[in-house]
Amino acid sequence: MDPYVYPKSNLLKNKLGIKDEQELITVEAQLVIAGIVDIQSIGQQIDFNDINSIKTIHHYLFQDLYDWAGEFRTINIFKSEQVLNGLSITYSDKDNIETDLTEIFKWVNEMDWALPRNHLVSNFKKLMTDLWRVHPFREGNTRTVSIFMKLFADNKYIEFDEQLLSQNAGYLRNALVLAAVEEAPEPQYLKRIITDALGLTILHPTDLSGSFSERYQTIKDYDVSNYEEKPFTADPDINKTDE
Repeated sequence: MDPYVYPKSNLLKNKLGIKDEQELITVEAQLVIAGIVDIQSIGQQIDFNDINSIKTIHHYLFQDLYDWAGEFRTINIFKSEQVLNGLSITYSDKDNIETDLTEIFKWVNEMDWALPRNHLVSNFKKLMTDLWRVHPFREGNTRTVSIFMKLFADNKYIEFDEQLLSQNAGYLRNALVLAAVEEAPEPQYLKRIITDALGLTILHPTDLSGSFSERYQTIKDYDVSNYEEKPFTADPDINKTDE
């Protein structure tokens, strides 16, 4: 049973009492955009060496819509992914979220983030993939991790174009999916957009004929330009208890 949704539906319970899926998606997007506009106001309050930083960002973005904003999920989740032929990423078990995040932030604290930017791509890619694979919240993980990366970069005095990520949300999410597959990851797509966000891409003259955003229209054979966000569900097999 999924305590986050209204009975006999896959619609998240929300403070506004919205019962239409498309309306909830629209209102959520509007509230998140409004939060992002003023997100710098909390940047100085966050300890980026601590797992609570991710909680603070999620709460700030979703506090007006969900009672559980900023709280780790209490169920296991899955989502059918087109680029994985309908399979789901194996996200962190609900009981391991805090442990998994603690390990990630331990690694963060051990890294030298004052390296020249051309050495940062692999570290940014690893950090973003690892945080996203945990999927600590019931919903809103990609947006939270994207904002975390921007504020983290600001904290380390590193230029990072978060708008490039938000403007190409379909590409980003599918790139994260492919990068997060544990059995056979394909990180090259995420590497591309992170390299661009760090301002390190040098385009060949032949690439300048089209729009820069055309780089993010497809992944493999999939058109991701019109990606529609679908809700997570509670996997009955994962959440099933022994009787």
